[in-house]
Amino acid sequence: MRILLAGTGSGCGKTTAALVLMAALRGSGLTVAPCKVGPDYIDPGFHAAVCGRPSYNLDTFLMGEGAIRRALSRPADICVIEGVMGYYDGLDASLAASTWEVAHRTGTPVLLVVDASGGAASVAATALGFLKLRADSGIAGVLVNRCSGESHYNRVREAVERYTGLPCAGWLPRFGALRLSSRHLGLVPACEVQNVAQRARQAAKEAEGTLDLPRVLSIAAAAEPVEAPAAPGPAKRPGLRIGVARDEAFHFYYEANLDALREAGAQLVFFSPLHDAALPQNLDALYIGGGFPEVFRERLAANRGMRESIRRALEGGLHCYAECGGLLYLSRELDGAPMAGFLPARCRMTERLQRFGYVWVEERTGLRFPAHEFHHALAEAQAGARLCYTVTKASDPAKSWACGFERENTLAAFAHVFFADRPELMRRFFGL
Repeated sequence: MRILLAGTGSGCGKTTAALVLMAALRGSGLTVAPCKVGPDYIDPGFHAAVCGRPSYNLDTFLMGEGAIRRALSRPADICVIEGVMGYYDGLDASLAASTWEVAHRTGTPVLLVVDASGGAASVAATALGFLKLRADSGIAGVLVNRCSGESHYNRVREAVERYTGLPCAGWLPRFGALRLSSRHLGLVPACEVQNVAQRARQAAKEAEGTLDLPRVLSIAAAAEPVEAPAAPGPAKRPGLRIGVARDEAFHFYYEANLDALREAGAQLVFFSPLHDAALPQNLDALYIGGGFPEVFRERLAANRGMRESIRRALEGGLHCYAECGGLLYLSRELDGAPMAGFLPARCRMTERLQRFGYVWVEERTGLRFPAHEFHHALAEAQAGARLCYTVTKASDPAKSWACGFERENTLAAFAHVFFADRPELMRRFFGL
């Protein structure tokens, strides 16, 4: 079974609704495989905490068809997919890279999450617009969010069913226990939030009398089956050890990327730039993903042993691939705090987004691949810096810029890359 929770827009409460539904399904005894549409890293962290297993991204711009289908083919009783932004929001009016495109291409039935606060019959007008925008909308039901009570829900349900013909799968109140805080890139990550799973279970218990699980399961049972082709990959390198930075400061990784490295024969050795004194021994490569090093910069700076350990290893030729937060950490400084000091760049945070959205990257070796940028940081190149990326905005090809710092066997850039179905990138990034 498989179901996708889509929102009418950002802020309608689909993340909370998805977590409550995942917790309720798991509480009923089902194994739940979570997924997230789009390039987001933060929501999958909450999914994993609630479901007890990793959440996989589904992105029609970054990923090939096979990677999407492999993510949906993991063994479970039900797959619950959380959409991104509004249901039809994508690159442009073609709906490319939208939640709708994922639902359409995978044959996944959609439960539309609508915010009912301050409305009743007007909620039906919203649902009707989403249903009618495309004949192949895929919307199979409505989940009414932020209801004030049973009578409010009944008014909304009667209007939705009368004017759209869609069934409602229950309603959800505002959950005080599951209120999630935000910072400059979205929600505060799950690794910094106490008792996420417990709070989701509590919210699911509150929703026992309002959420129509039988209806949800009936909708999910109509999902089309998916067949997953074998994953492409580089030649296997058994015994390879790749160090992966993972702690509160660095945790932006696509789960499928980590799977691909394991399938290539690599042993992933997780370490913490915040808490460990030095790199693990006998590494063949290093992977430093994104995250929030700016939030923890003073603590990162204070861990001088780790900073020096990384700099020495990279100066010695260790292969390293670093994304966004990883780039900030490998620079000389971040907002005046000393970092690893390997890359000839000084980084600083700004009040506004510097880059946001899908991009195409052309790398100096001739490789061209899709990626995503989302950051407030600037990296000011210093003497000796070697830039190896030409980055072009996907929605506006007239806009392009240089990025991608290269030194020795290290490549670091702001762009986040899905490389699980691109063996040539795995070879370039990690020397596989």
